[in-house]
Order: sequence, then C-alpha cells, then structure tokens
Amino acid sequence: MQVQIAGFNIDKSLIDKLDTELATPEVISAAYARISRSSKDVTELRTEAMEELAKARASNDRIIFEMGHSSIAEHAVFNIDIIGISRVLAELIQSVRLASFTEKSQRYVTLDEDFVIPKELDDPKLDWFKKRYIAYSKQLFAEYQKTYDKLLVYYKKKFPKLNQRELEGKAKEDARYILPMSTKTQMGITINARSLENLLRKLYHSPLLEAKELYDLLFTEVSKISPSLIRYTESTGLKPKLRSINKSLPIWKEQLDVDKPLKVVSFTPDPDELILAALLTEELYYGIEDIKELIYDMSWDEQDKLWRDVFEGIQSWHKMPRAFELCVFCFEIIMSESCWAQFKRHRIGTIIKEDEVYEPSHFYQEAIRKVKRTEIWETQIEKVHYFRDQLSFHNEEAARYIRMNTDTVKILAQFNLREIYHFVRLRSDDHAQAEIRNISDLMRTYVRVFAPFASRYLCGKSEFCIND
Repeated sequence: MQVQIAGFNIDKSLIDKLDTELATPEVISAAYARISRSSKDVTELRTEAMEELAKARASNDRIIFEMGHSSIAEHAVFNIDIIGISRVLAELIQSVRLASFTEKSQRYVTLDEDFVIPKELDDPKLDWFKKRYIAYSKQLFAEYQKTYDKLLVYYKKKFPKLNQRELEGKAKEDARYILPMSTKTQMGITINARSLENLLRKLYHSPLLEAKELYDLLFTEVSKISPSLIRYTESTGLKPKLRSINKSLPIWKEQLDVDKPLKVVSFTPDPDELILAALLTEELYYGIEDIKELIYDMSWDEQDKLWRDVFEGIQSWHKMPRAFELCVFCFEIIMSESCWAQFKRHRIGTIIKEDEVYEPSHFYQEAIRKVKRTEIWETQIEKVHYFRDQLSFHNEEAARYIRMNTDTVKILAQFNLREIYHFVRLRSDDHAQAEIRNISDLMRTYVRVFAPFASRYLCGKSEFCIND
C-alpha cells in the first residue's frame, strides 16, 4: 500500500512565485481522468500531464465535455475570495449545493455603514429612488448602532457573569435584524470546477446586475488558470414559471405566522419500523418487507431493546447510520431573512424559498421591546416597506436590496432524519441563535411524535452532554 499527497491548497501568493503555466489544477484532473484506462502508475500519469500541458488540456476538454465525464472536473478545486458583495448576491452564490462557504457573520462582527447601491439605480429615471434608497439605508445602519448600544447596556445588567465578548455577541445578534439586504459582506469559497461552472450559470442568468458583474470577474480569473475546465456557463436549466396562476386569489389554507413558524407537511409512514428494518437488513438474509412484519409483531419492550443496541456508545459528534436517510420529513416554515441566512447553509436537504413576498411581515427579538426601540423600529420598517413597494413597481431587482433582516420569508424544507440530527445538534444547542433554535426545537418536537425510537437522541450538543 502507498499513499502520496498529489496536491493541496496553498495561498495564491505562493503559487505566483512558481512563475509557471503548470501551476494549474488542470494537470491533476487530466492525470486522474486517465486512471481508469491506463495501466501506468498514477504518479507517472501526473508527471506526463505536467510535461505536456497542451495535451492535458485537450484531454480535459474531450473527456469532460465531449464524452460527458463531468466528474473529472471535480478533481480541480479553487479557493476564491469574494469581497464587497451584498447579502442579496451572497444568497445566490450559496445556492450552489456542492461547495464550501465561510461568510462574514453579522452575529460576530460589528458592522459599519457599508452597503451596496445596486447599479439598477444608475438609470437617470430612477434618480429620486436612488437618493431615497441611500437615505433609508443610512437610517437603518444608524438605528442598528443605536440599538446595539442600548442592547449592550441591557445585556450587561441581565447577564452580569458574561464576558464582554459574549455580551457584544448578544447585542449584535439582535440589533442586526434592522439591517438591509444591501449590507456588504465577504466570503471564502472552496469549490470544484464542476460546481463552479454551475455557479457561473446561475450568475449569468440572474437578472441582478451585481451578479453579472461577478460573472465577468469570476469567469475571467478562472479562465486564465484553467481554460479547459469551464465551458457551459451560459446554458440554462429548467425553471418553470407558472404565470397562469392568479396571485391575488384568496388563500384557502391555514397560514403560518411568526408565532407558529413551523408545521409538518408530510413524513415517511412508520419511520421507526422502516429504519430498524433497514438496519436489520445488514444482519438478516430476509427481505425488508419480511423484516418489517417481524418488527410489527414485536412488543414495545422488544423494539426498545433493539433501539438501545442501535444507540449504544453514541456521542454528540457521531453521524447517524445511513438507514436514517430513509425517513423523510417535509416542513413549511416561516422565518426572518436573518434566520434564513443561517438556515440556507443546510443545503444537502431540499429547500425551496418563496421567490416573491406579497404580504410583508416582520420578526425581531423580544429584547428590542425591552430596550424601548419597538416604536422606532415599527415606524422605520413601515417607511421602508412603503418605499420598497414603490421601487418594486419600477425595478424589482433594485427593490430586493432594501429588504431587511427582519422581513419574513416562507420556506419548504425536506430533510431526512440523518440530516435532521445534524441540524438539531447544531441549531438546538445553547450557543445557537434564538430564532433558529426555536425552529429547531419545534422540528425535533414534531419528529419525536412520529419517530419516538429513532429520535431518542435528537437534541442539541449541549443537551446531549447533560443527558450523558
């Protein structure tokens, strides 16, 4: 057996010192593409790819795009800094499922008055809207700072044992709800070439001018390094537009609100029995339907004994067995844009966000009332909502930038139980933000009703330690 490190991430400033065209991930993808059809040692294949870069690029182009083996492009990985973009654009970028993102957090960083002015507002006909947009954005940042200062005093009195950093974190966490989606952010991305091509397609077809600007910058920089790995950046995918529906029709079903933010839409029947049968499939020769019948005939105590075997030795960092993926729950959730910024990171699940908001509502923490900013916030929110409605009539894309963290969105989310365990471990923990912790707690409450055995250890990391 041999293990050889073929490559790893290093800073671009070090790569530039190599001063060679060979400093490209194309040689790795080209070499690995040949593994399945060559008797040569993989180290030899990498050496050949470096010796003949033009041939390696031609090989990438043929295998990835002509033969359709797109997974070869996944061997090429990029680290990308994206700086000075809006939260609106950040959301589009992070809709790519198979990539890693780390974004500047409004929970931990005190924010200055720094926001994107969408280029849509450069139209001379929208000059009045541009001036009002800037004025309202400045007002929101000013209120953020005033609220933060008052919250810091409030939390010092309420939690005298917390250190300064913890107190500041609590104040930032609640004050940020008043900030606009135009707030500038930055992120680091680790992404393979196949996913990067998908991201470029999303940017290309976005109506946002900010997205088109990023497309041009990103495509130009990546093409310099790896011209053979990115091709189909302008082709579009299927995105149905159901234009025939009358959006003003009365709603006939029960509506969610900020006081009842989550409900179960659907779930896998008999989840405990299904998961246990799947686990026993690894141990028994019988088919899964026969095993399920065997489980149905067991007493509660007999099933409980088997489940105790399943969870024996479990620790808070353990992943659930893959059998837990067979149990699926679909939830409809209403949350603030602030909460959505965290929720969207769980993109392995199927998450569908309401595209347009026709009846704006808003949510913020109880602490805002405690520091007597409620009336000021409500007045400011009402003014911004009215302005946004006016701006939306002239330019819908520009209006998205003046949405606020406090504005609510509707989410349809489908997670398997294995992913729910991961979500609840993180989001029901004592250190989780209050709004998403509430959603997580509601989620686990429902799941425990339908899958009492399988959800026995469904809790936050902090609670898990207590249970131990």
